[in-house]
Amino acid sequence: MQDFNYLHTNCFEITLELSCDKYPGDDDLQPAWQENKEALLTYMEMVHRGIKGVVLDDRGRTIKGAQIKVRGIRHDIFSVANGEYWRLLPSGTYYVSAFAHGHTRVLKKIYLPVKMEGAGRVDFILRRLQPDIETEPLDDGMDEIDLIEHHERIEGRYEDEDEYSHEEKPWWWSFFANMGQSMPDWLLRTM
Repeated sequence: MQDFNYLHTNCFEITLELSCDKYPGDDDLQPAWQENKEALLTYMEMVHRGIKGVVLDDRGRTIKGAQIKVRGIRHDIFSVANGEYWRLLPSGTYYVSAFAHGHTRVLKKIYLPVKMEGAGRVDFILRRLQPDIETEPLDDGMDEIDLIEHHERIEGRYEDEDEYSHEEKPWWWSFFANMGQSMPDWLLRTM
């Protein structure tokens, strides 16, 4: 189970076995704990080594499922629902990147000193690559045409609607309208 949890989630589990005796007697438990207590507690404190942080968009909203990569480590982790992530790392210098669908990739060089007491804080702010549609949720099965129509419903009527009604505009009209240039009315006219 530990391998599955490590490979397919952000969970890092271990099984610790102190002897070959699977079922030690009651008299052996207290001495085994005393012999290994300090080592176990020190090992447990190691979970606070590495990096942790939050992945946000440029508006300050958390991003769930952002991919966090550490160069040289072939196992990526992902941010959770509130945008938080955590990564166990020994001391050293690392290149860490964060990426989420529809956002820019951000790369940071970090240094973790040997005597570091806790995890280093490394937050990422990812800039959106496309317009943000936030008024209505998008369905998973939407294609590009549906996305354009969805955007039109949210944005309302076009700014330049003197001669043509909203229903008469072709599906590709919002592409030109969002470019910020003059509207290509000549494309709408029939000769």
